[in-house]
Amino acid sequence: MIRPIAHLAVWAAVYIAAAVVCAAQLLGAPDVLTPGILLFAWSTALLAYLLDRVKLRDAWLDPADQQAHPDRYAFLFTHRHAARALMAVAGAVSLISGWMLHPIAAAGTGATVAGVLLYAGRPRTPGSGARVKDRFIIKNLFVGAGIAAFAVLIVVLTAERAAGGRSMDLRELWPLPFPPLLVALTLAYLTLRVYADAVLCDIDDEPADRANDTRTLPTRIGGEDAWRAAMWLRLALAASLLCWPAGPFAARAAWAGFSAAGTVLLRWWRPRRIRDLVDARFGLEAACVWAVLRIMS
Repeated sequence: MIRPIAHLAVWAAVYIAAAVVCAAQLLGAPDVLTPGILLFAWSTALLAYLLDRVKLRDAWLDPADQQAHPDRYAFLFTHRHAARALMAVAGAVSLISGWMLHPIAAAGTGATVAGVLLYAGRPRTPGSGARVKDRFIIKNLFVGAGIAAFAVLIVVLTAERAAGGRSMDLRELWPLPFPPLLVALTLAYLTLRVYADAVLCDIDDEPADRANDTRTLPTRIGGEDAWRAAMWLRLALAASLLCWPAGPFAARAAWAGFSAAGTVLLRWWRPRRIRDLVDARFGLEAACVWAVLRIMS
């Protein structure tokens, strides 16, 4: 049961939901973490990841995916029609739940689809040029910035609606309900955190990426050095949370502690395949931080 769940991107959806939880806590808006916002995050993540894995048509399936994860590819190809049906349901749930949160949030569903298609909507072919997925550094920064912007945006929009809509008056110089410095720090933190996690996920794909000229940190410096770089980046980000001049300190300290612990534990474990564990780790950290903050409140 665990492997099909992983193949259907459930752990990836956990990751996006955890990013929303993290954004809300760092911004000091834990009250926005309702079932509605988590449903929107979960369904949008399922839509994005299934679209990336099974595409809209068989002709758009990426041979590089088959080389990197043959078991996952075989499972999804066998069940591709059911997976596309699940993708359609996730898209509908995303639109409806997003609209219930805020009209602008519903537009995030369309932006997510556009982002996935821009990232790697079709396989790379001779003469087609490099996709975003194939570009060194940009590949992972694209994913990091997209997830960070999504998480922060829906937290801001939900907080704005809860405030009665007054905080998004476009006549104001800064219409958002949070200090600009705090929004910028949260965006930067989440972007770089996701970037580091994406580097770890690329370690699983190193042989296939080399064969298909997809330029990643592991293909440039090797899996071991890439793991070390991602580990130190995550630890540096955890330490930086304690130095922020804005935002609730308790949330920052809890995230610093649990993200550092998660980094060290995964490095100590050193599993053969790490992608699903990286996704699940963010969810576990979010649950631990939520529990600690609840106890402290």
